[in-house]
Amino acid sequence: MHATIPSFLLAIVSVCPSMGVLQQGSPPRAIVPSPESTPVEIVVSGRTSTLRSIVIEDVGRSIPKTYAGEHVVDVEGYRWYVSRHYALQTDYDEARARHLLTLLELAYPHYVEHFGREIPGIDTTRMAVVYGASRESLDKALKVAGITWDFNGGGITYEGLNIAYQFPSGGLQYHQRYILLHEAMHLYQMCLTGTTHTTPGWYVEGAADAIAHHVWDSASQRLTMSVVDKPTINNWYQSALEQHAREPFRASDILSGRRGGRDLGFLLMSYFAADPSRSSRWRVWRDELFRGDERDAWQAHSDRLIEDLFGADALDRDFEKWVCARRSSFRYVDWGWEQDGDALMSYGWPQSGAYSQTDLLFAPRDKPQYDALVMDYPLHERSPLVDVVKRGVQEPIVGCVVGFAENPDAGVVGLALGVEGRKFVRIVVEQRKRIVVDATDLGGKSASIELSEAFRAATKDTFRIGLTLRIGRAAIEVTARANDGGAMQVAELALPITAAQRERVLARPMAVISRDGKHWITPYVDDMRRAEPDLDVAAPPNRWRFELEHELDALTRAVWTLGNRAPRSLRELQARLVEAANGDGDVRGKVRADFANALTRVRADVKRCGAPSKAIAAALTDLGD
Repeated sequence: MHATIPSFLLAIVSVCPSMGVLQQGSPPRAIVPSPESTPVEIVVSGRTSTLRSIVIEDVGRSIPKTYAGEHVVDVEGYRWYVSRHYALQTDYDEARARHLLTLLELAYPHYVEHFGREIPGIDTTRMAVVYGASRESLDKALKVAGITWDFNGGGITYEGLNIAYQFPSGGLQYHQRYILLHEAMHLYQMCLTGTTHTTPGWYVEGAADAIAHHVWDSASQRLTMSVVDKPTINNWYQSALEQHAREPFRASDILSGRRGGRDLGFLLMSYFAADPSRSSRWRVWRDELFRGDERDAWQAHSDRLIEDLFGADALDRDFEKWVCARRSSFRYVDWGWEQDGDALMSYGWPQSGAYSQTDLLFAPRDKPQYDALVMDYPLHERSPLVDVVKRGVQEPIVGCVVGFAENPDAGVVGLALGVEGRKFVRIVVEQRKRIVVDATDLGGKSASIELSEAFRAATKDTFRIGLTLRIGRAAIEVTARANDGGAMQVAELALPITAAQRERVLARPMAVISRDGKHWITPYVDDMRRAEPDLDVAAPPNRWRFELEHELDALTRAVWTLGNRAPRSLRELQARLVEAANGDGDVRGKVRADFANALTRVRADVKRCGAPSKAIAAALTDLGD
């Protein structure tokens, strides 16, 4: 959420004598280190950032130099912490402050990539974030600044102040990270351009929601941003697709403002970002709106750009085709789930049903197909506690690893099959003591097996158990495994099912379920994801890790500048780069090897293409001539 602060509040802020200084009697100022004295080392690989090292300094109540200028204030009980690009004022403890600044620094390269440039003065000036540990403490900080906010949400970034304010508006850690990353996106745009009002509302919120849709891997200190398909809420992808199914909408409906909402803005931004050709044309749209600087008067300019770059009717057709081919892998059902890498963590306190539940929208019968937007976050290696999983075969196999580390002998966790609402076959581990297979919801029977002392001893360090589920011709066959470094412990159980029950299990989705404790569960459903390249090796910060993205943008801009006078060689080279972005290393290598010669030919063709001289000059400038 972002907001424009009313002019009377700006007047209050600008004259308040306490702003930018410490109150009389406050502790002596700490020296605020320069940004270059608080370096951060990050490996950026596509949409993923991995922390190598970071310097964060506690500067107490000394106020750092930020883009908020005199609008930052000293607040009793709050301290300032600084990293390379951010200054955080908070009443959280130091560990939490460091975590928040680490997330912001990991996100920073992706903000730069999204907006296409860094903020002027970022070498000497930081962005200001105020994060209250509670609603009440943030209210206090806002009142010191002369601001009243109704707290209809967990974060807000005020225009005219260039400060992002937040507090923990819910218990989910994912949601708290999401709000931080979302508001920091608004903050970046305000510090870069001075306002968000030169771009449409669907873009302002849609871009912030799209980039903040993330997956965090705590063990690797790794953040992946702009994730389309992930399970935790808010899940704008699931919401948007469900809305389209109920009441279809077109891209032009969102672009014109006829249809709105956070989920629709997210979906349109994800559509533009999911293809290298669309993404490149969208960046021309972005740059031209920023250049136009038309405050609250951007609609006509945006419409012209969309027509020139995409063709409005063609865009609607392509968007409809794309949306109809999309599906979310997850449906949130009941409280409450976190995500850490590939694993989900349940709080195990359902609000309305028997289990905390998130549906996995994969039917065992369906033959999996690769889709780059299915679970588009880094794939972890499958645990040896689970067999190879297969769907779309005569006897499908799925599995999971469940973890009891936070509640070693409490609660129930596992997979559900044949899911229809809250009715399903459950295959669960109870209290780390027994395996249960229960088909009574389907009119079947249940069976269980007690885990031996040797089996339980093999979980004493990691508290993890692997479950492999084979949907046999006449039974659901379960193999449980545990191993903390010694011999593999195995327990097996089978529950006979009828033909009708088997048909239900094969045809319907699955779910992760939990109750009465905090549990971790990593599902394996044969989703056909592909392993990422080595995330410890740097690669360009775009979805395709494409090293010629800027060259593609230059060609795209030249095509747009020249219009129907753009020479065939220019369009062909543009198409080759799009193909290379979607291709493998060999395809990219061939394009790279020939690019300089091809560009020389293109420049020669542009000079004699017959377009107006100003257009030719502009295109040649874009092409580096």
